[in-house]
Amino acid sequence: MYIDPTSGSLVLQVIAAGALSAVAMMSKAREATKSFFRSLLSRGRR
Repeated sequence: MYIDPTSGSLVLQVIAAGALSAVAMMSKAREATKSFFRSLLSRGRR
């Protein structure tokens, strides 16, 4: 199967953008989860 340079470059860009988006989304979800549990812990200490 032959992939010309233009199509190959586009495919690599899409894969890279997807991977970076997934990393950013996981980081954001991790911070939100940590914040949620910290708020639960601080609420229980009152």
